[in-house]
Amino acid sequence: MRIAIIHKYTRSTGGADIHCIGLARVLRERGHDVVFLSTSSSENLDVDGVFIRPSVTNDSRDELSSGRRAEAAARAIWNPDAATAMRRLLADFEPDVVHAHKLYPQLSVAPILVASRRGFPIVQTLHDFELFSASALDSTGSWRDRDETRFSYRLLNEATYGVRRLIHVPRVHRFIAVSKFLANVYRTTGIEADVLANFLERDSGPTPPPGFADREGVLYIGRLRPEKGVMDVVEVAQNLPEMTVGILGSGVLADRLAQAAELLPNLSAMGAVPHADVFELVRSARLVVVPSRCAESASNVALEAMAQGTPVVAYATGGLREYVAAAGGGRVIAPDVETLVRTCAELHDDERTWTEMSERGRAGVEALHSADAYAPRLETVYQAAREAAARARRSARRRRPGSFARR
Repeated sequence: MRIAIIHKYTRSTGGADIHCIGLARVLRERGHDVVFLSTSSSENLDVDGVFIRPSVTNDSRDELSSGRRAEAAARAIWNPDAATAMRRLLADFEPDVVHAHKLYPQLSVAPILVASRRGFPIVQTLHDFELFSASALDSTGSWRDRDETRFSYRLLNEATYGVRRLIHVPRVHRFIAVSKFLANVYRTTGIEADVLANFLERDSGPTPPPGFADREGVLYIGRLRPEKGVMDVVEVAQNLPEMTVGILGSGVLADRLAQAAELLPNLSAMGAVPHADVFELVRSARLVVVPSRCAESASNVALEAMAQGTPVVAYATGGLREYVAAAGGGRVIAPDVETLVRTCAELHDDERTWTEMSERGRAGVEALHSADAYAPRLETVYQAAREAAARARRSARRRRPGSFARR
């Protein structure tokens, strides 16, 4: 099968990017031809496909002039380069399925509209609330972005809200949700989605992972933003001064966290680090904390930690709760700092409980989140989308004037 993956990045900026890059590898291993439509970057990890210049990124938005911001806003609604690239990809590659992921604001709705007009089957993976709310973090379906504090960012998200809901969504033949929680949210709008929980590629690193005695400390990995609960991790360091606490990632709270690290000898704010280093830090930590205060649709961080035998302490929010509870490799707690501190203290020093969670987590991720289980189910969705597109084409032909006479 020929599959075109449409996603704004093929470099690693977050969980959706890692998912798409891994998905292309898995599908190719199963004999499929896979290409991307994405944005160009020297950091791209997959370069097979058609790539366009990014009009804006999270790193460049604040540096744009007023004129460039206006251009970025217009291209977020309709990106002519993305439309041209999509026409080229459809003509040259002729995909059997167009698999869309996250497109905004870099690619706009253009690839979806171009593919739809030409009758190609479209599958959409729902990674968050992007096609439901102005904010990708908002599970309420509001047209207002109440999460973004920066005006220009918020305005851009609100400007594309109607395009996403009214133009993008109706042109999708089949939806995939990364958790039952997310599928239930979208069901309230009439969107039915197949639930395919995120997968992890088979670990090629050293096994088994280190045991209890060879690990220490607590680790946070993620965006340094208020809704991710990273400031709660600082309170863990404050209340447990004998415990090492590491924070990995980048974001608007980076400076504040660096200041906290200067005051707390047991706290390290390491910034963004290479993936190989993250892998080793996860294997050397005794616990990974995921204290998200927003309704997380899923959590690759939790999966990757449990796969390495590192128990997870997670707040009971959205799909995050679902992933950790189902795999059994951690503890799901109320989103409360005192509970977080107490739970970290208990699990960090309880070898018996820690070992049980470590073993359950590895087995649970292997059983529920393997690529071998994920890929056949995805292929079934692809086939269903192709059949739906074929039905839509037949229906369109019947509605054309004179179609019965020609029959």
